[in-house]
Amino acid sequence: MKETFSESDTETKLILLYMLEQIEIPLSEKFIFDICTTRNPWINYMECKAVFPELLKFNMIFSPDKSEENKRYSLTALGRNCVNSFYNEIPENLREDISTFCKNNRMYFKRLQEYVADFKKNADGTYMVTMRIIDSTSNIPAFEIAINLQTRAEAIKAVELWPTRAPNFYEFVYANLLDYNSKGE
Repeated sequence: MKETFSESDTETKLILLYMLEQIEIPLSEKFIFDICTTRNPWINYMECKAVFPELLKFNMIFSPDKSEENKRYSLTALGRNCVNSFYNEIPENLREDISTFCKNNRMYFKRLQEYVADFKKNADGTYMVTMRIIDSTSNIPAFEIAINLQTRAEAIKAVELWPTRAPNFYEFVYANLLDYNSKGE
């Protein structure tokens, strides 16, 4: 007997699939749940958590990443066909809300996933902040910099500022690293 979606979760699954279609970028499970349950009242968290593995199992979403770290999920062709087939099952006002949110926040979530930073406390009481720019196609760091800061407040501020400042850092380092002609070298 062929397994299918349970009827009670159909709308939840369609909302998740529709959001992934509209956002147009691969998202981590954390951000998928955040968008659908915390930032927007589209889905109950427990329902979202329950249907996510089913969407993977039935090949509606996938992640090309083999490692669990930074795994991002996209819609499959089957998932896209499902959304297209059952488009009208998603209430129109909800479709509009999802579309508007995704259009207005796509780049924000892209930056959050590509410009990542964290910190840890060193034995001497200082804080090591590691900031990365993750290549979206390979999901590996394209640029990484670490800096030792004196206080936790400085470390937190650096982590918070990184998503907006990362492109400028990368551009500066790249331009100055490869600009050897201007010095006659």
